Amino acid sequence: MSPELQPANNPTINKQRLVQLDIIRGLAILGILLVNVFAFASPPDYSHSLIWQPGVSSVDVVLFNLQTLFFTGRFLTLFNLLFGVSLLLILQKYGEAYLSRRLQWLAVFGLLHISFIWFGDILLWYALTGLVVLRQGYYKLDCGALWRKGAIHLAISLILPVLFSVYVLLAVPPPQQPLAADELLAQQQLWTGPYLSQLTEMLWQNFVMLVGFALTLYWLMAALMMFGMALYKSGWFSQGYSPRKTLLLLLTSLLISSCTAVLDHLTGYGYDLALTLPWEQISALLMALGFASALINARLKPELYRWLQAWLAPCGRMAFTLYLSQSLLMVSLFKVFKPDWFASLDRLALLGIAVATIILQLLFCRWYLQHYSQGPLEWLWRRLSKQPAAATSQAE
Repeated sequence: MSPELQPANNPTINKQRLVQLDIIRGLAILGILLVNVFAFASPPDYSHSLIWQPGVSSVDVVLFNLQTLFFTGRFLTLFNLLFGVSLLLILQKYGEAYLSRRLQWLAVFGLLHISFIWFGDILLWYALTGLVVLRQGYYKLDCGALWRKGAIHLAISLILPVLFSVYVLLAVPPPQQPLAADELLAQQQLWTGPYLSQLTEMLWQNFVMLVGFALTLYWLMAALMMFGMALYKSGWFSQGYSPRKTLLLLLTSLLISSCTAVLDHLTGYGYDLALTLPWEQISALLMALGFASALINARLKPELYRWLQAWLAPCGRMAFTLYLSQSLLMVSLFKVFKPDWFASLDRLALLGIAVATIILQLLFCRWYLQHYSQGPLEWLWRRLSKQPAAATSQAE
């Protein structure tokens, strides 16, 4: 094994460390649904907005601001960091050829998902970014070089958000307005109506996402993957930050996003600022690191750590299955079984659905892994990728 793939402070990957990665990944995959549920139940162009529906209540406003502070971008950032770690672990155990096949099959899953199930897929973009990172050999860099290269990519990803911020500041474009009754009805009929019409619309959404990937998303994802690799190589996932530094990260993130929430309020929630302001990416990264560090520090409290290991770690081991099952469950719920709920429920009701689904997935994963060694889609993914015999004894 090449020395650059070894964690600098801990050349041996121990069982506890891998469990901690599963715990963090479990939080990330479940937390993603707390944001995605609004996209599942809304038209794509309004999936992360507040005021597109008429009659927004004060409870909706409070929940939207809490989402900005604690959820938006946080869990996707955390998942992205861990994806970079996974690239290293797979390289260590199976080598580049298998990782390349694995990413290619992930791209196939993602393409099917984004084309036929849900426009908000991330698998395709993770796979494409991972392939570029692999081809560029970024995983061979040491910690310092990874941080520097990642910072450059992050800076490039912020160019468009910065330009948008300047545009809003100088040009003051008209804010988003609530949909008229006939426009809302047309959106409901489109996304709960004939499947062929939805496929056509998703094709356009996919093109928009492809452009966004090339201009911004790739650079952000690659940066976060490299940050995850750097953290892993430094041994960070075995020790985290001190409790004081962890709290400082969380409070700094809250302070930054509080500014966004205030600006959202002052502009009438008409610009989706939590998704477009450049400093929100920094805020998301700080809170993601804070969340991860808090979970790593839980090892110092044995009872809490055992609870996290029993409930969150199984979800982390089945993250691929959970991600796609979330899409299937939510799309089926809002477009097949209860189409009258689409674009009509308030934020509190949607969060209730998300929490109920999270509880269901927690129970399912714990039961499933008591009977099987890996999730069903994890098994299929490995089989399609022709997983070879492990080159080392380290766990993926």
